[in-house]
Amino acid sequence: MNNTFKRQDIYDYYSNKFITEQIMRASKGREAAGRFWDGTYDKRPNMLQFPSDITQMARKGITSFHLSVEHWSNPMALTSTEQYDKFRTGWDMIIDIDSKLGVDEAKAAALLICKTLEKYGIKNYGIKFSGSRGFHICLPWIMFPKSIDYKNTALLYPKIPRIVAHFLRKKIKNELMDTLIKSKGAKQLIEMMGEVPEKLSPYFFVDVEKDWGNRHMFRAPFSLNEKTWLSSITLSQSQMKNFDMKMAEPKYVIANTNIYEEFLKGEENEAQDLVIEALDWYGTIKKEEKPKKQKIVSWEGKITEESFPPCIKNILSGLQDGRKRSVFTLVNFLRMMNWQWQDIEEKVFAWNEKNRPPLPRSTVLGQLRWSERNSRTTANCPPDGDLFYSDTVNVCRPDDICTARSQKIVIKNPVVYPFKLMKISRKKKIYRGYSCMCGKQFKNMRSLAVHKSRTHDISE
Repeated sequence: MNNTFKRQDIYDYYSNKFITEQIMRASKGREAAGRFWDGTYDKRPNMLQFPSDITQMARKGITSFHLSVEHWSNPMALTSTEQYDKFRTGWDMIIDIDSKLGVDEAKAAALLICKTLEKYGIKNYGIKFSGSRGFHICLPWIMFPKSIDYKNTALLYPKIPRIVAHFLRKKIKNELMDTLIKSKGAKQLIEMMGEVPEKLSPYFFVDVEKDWGNRHMFRAPFSLNEKTWLSSITLSQSQMKNFDMKMAEPKYVIANTNIYEEFLKGEENEAQDLVIEALDWYGTIKKEEKPKKQKIVSWEGKITEESFPPCIKNILSGLQDGRKRSVFTLVNFLRMMNWQWQDIEEKVFAWNEKNRPPLPRSTVLGQLRWSERNSRTTANCPPDGDLFYSDTVNVCRPDDICTARSQKIVIKNPVVYPFKLMKISRKKKIYRGYSCMCGKQFKNMRSLAVHKSRTHDISE
């Protein structure tokens, strides 16, 4: 990070006409969010309507701009998940490639993805530097067929980009592993990571994003990155091959505005062959998969606080002890509840204000940044699991859902609680009101009548 980069420098950078034009061009029809230097986000939803919006946000302390991968007819109306399909008019696929080993390893993965895309006739993909240690590859909405199996592709988000991402990861996996080993050697790779993976995979060293959620965002072209104060510049493939960090320094960018490539470009239906083959592959592996009994049920959409277990609610009410460790508990729990990262950060900062005393803001921010890069499982419940909830902060106060009418806690992990609660609620709705004199219950009157006829010889 360049510690000499001041607030006035940020304002001057975003006041440049070229920078403003590039961000405005990319933001058309998207939700936009400003981020402050400490990692927190400005109000959402928001959008950029005029170039002056960028300079005004920079003046009040915004250091970077982030845009939704989804296109919206009315970004300002995005106040609930029920409205997403109504207002979504399309989406771009932004493949985020990042490596803890460094930018060279991220570049190796990016080049392999580019080579794979070209095999499917895709030549107009966009490339940009993330501003830190990775690259973004863009397949814009124009490239995708507008209907698949007679369904509107705009409504197939995030399913389609997730499938395509998994398909691309599979296609480059072996070659990427070979490239990394030739570059560093397996022993050195593991030493650089500081831990031994259970199974050697290139994705232990290089992260190629595979999951998107609603209102997922990416750093706008030519936005600054607070970790390095470098610009998220657009690149050609040859520029990426010969990439040097100096190319992304703000002063260099302003002085060389004529060398940068268009990021959001493409031809109509250019990605059609890729999508078709990815869907065919996905259909094959789904058939081959044997159904497994899952301990934790997945759930679509963000799970609200009303469904949280008592321990998490007690943590959210504020603590005196165990505050630092609770940051990790909250982050990993909310992540499993399908919360977007911006929402997680806002909740954690708001929670810290309830603590007595609050943790230093720098401590919370540091743990958030670590958690953003390192996903962990929420600690298990006592008595068999972690004693954190009961001994460290004394927030384990089990209710009927936790104990299931027994003296023992039967919930193995706080993450399970909301799904069990929802399952019980569903059963109550199904069996409400249709009872036989023998005590059996039925979900509708017809089933009750059939039962009476067959079991009790009663006709109605």
